[in-house]
Amino acid sequence: MSEATVNTPAVSLKDYIINLDGAQRKPTVTYEVVLQNNTDFILRRQTQKIRRELVILVSQGLYYIRDCKSGAIDPVTNANLRSFLRDLKDSFISLQQVTWLGAVFKESADFITTVIEDETLSDMCRHNVPISPEEPKKHVRYWEQNKRLFTRVAQLFPAQGTASGKYQNCIPVIFWIEEHYGANEAMYFAEQLVRSGVRDIRFDSSYQYNAGYEVSNFSKIMESEYNINLRRFIDYLCFDLYRQGYGEVNGQFFREYMDYLSMQKNFYGKVKEKYPEHFKTAHDVMSLKVNLASAAEQCQNFAEQAEQVKDLEYSAQGYCVVVPTEPRELADEGINLSHCVGDYIDRVASGECHILFLRRRSAPGQSLVTLQLCGQSICQAQGMNRRSITQEERKFLNHWGRAKQINIAV
Repeated sequence: MSEATVNTPAVSLKDYIINLDGAQRKPTVTYEVVLQNNTDFILRRQTQKIRRELVILVSQGLYYIRDCKSGAIDPVTNANLRSFLRDLKDSFISLQQVTWLGAVFKESADFITTVIEDETLSDMCRHNVPISPEEPKKHVRYWEQNKRLFTRVAQLFPAQGTASGKYQNCIPVIFWIEEHYGANEAMYFAEQLVRSGVRDIRFDSSYQYNAGYEVSNFSKIMESEYNINLRRFIDYLCFDLYRQGYGEVNGQFFREYMDYLSMQKNFYGKVKEKYPEHFKTAHDVMSLKVNLASAAEQCQNFAEQAEQVKDLEYSAQGYCVVVPTEPRELADEGINLSHCVGDYIDRVASGECHILFLRRRSAPGQSLVTLQLCGQSICQAQGMNRRSITQEERKFLNHWGRAKQINIAV
């Protein structure tokens, strides 16, 4: 048998190298943004055989999915939307120009459906009001309370500002102010908030947003017996506290603030200072005064001892001598002048000595110099931080001493 003659054509090995898995791959799916503006967007989904478009026109109230080849129209239901977005597994579509929807993910179907099926949310979108994807209806009540105010607030706050505590937690308070004081006062708070350097304001101690708690803690202060001035308090929160070192203001501050006001009212019978320049120090000092006064109240005969030297009160030459009648006055004096006069309460009550106050006639309620009277002699006289008396103060005391037969032995 003779060998057959075979002609071998020239071939390339590359012609036979193929990807056997390629035939099993799913068709490539691409997404494209066809249109986007403040309220509307159109997305195109395309495979090798099918091209469909998701049309969300909030401005027109039109929502449908269109087959680009046949022209068939399907309504936008949650199921249809999930099917349209199903291939966005590890990616998203950015919508930089759509106010209410910054990006579309596979999981965005529920949020989009909620918005387009709710007329109030759709109306908010038409006014370029940001809506929270996590809680779309969170601010609906404020929108319904005053649409114009809510639109102004949304425009005033930075982009996505309602997602941060500084703005989000204050929205309920802004609308509480609107309800009780009017829109102008509400806008004043919003404007000051934007100008403030404070990073975060939370009226509740919890880091979990709760509109009721936010409003409750603010309203307690404004509706209290202390006659807080709204604008002054807003400025105190936004600017004064920041200068005092508060990068954040939280529920602990508001509790301590109410405690501070209450302590003053109980101690003095009135609130002397509502907006202290150094709140933390003022609160701690007030607390110390209350504690000292509480201990001093145990001295039952303090007033009786004070009555024995009541005739030593005197006023002349721009000064006056005052006799304290309550133990808490000594506690107040000691803290105001930074000395330990509070420790003399028991000695005064026992009659061992008496404490008198040297004050200016123009400010008889303001601490100046504390005098210790032993027998018929002034044995100690101390001003702020234990300072010695001035020549002018000594001149007055000598004049007083001659009038009351008291020896000035300092």
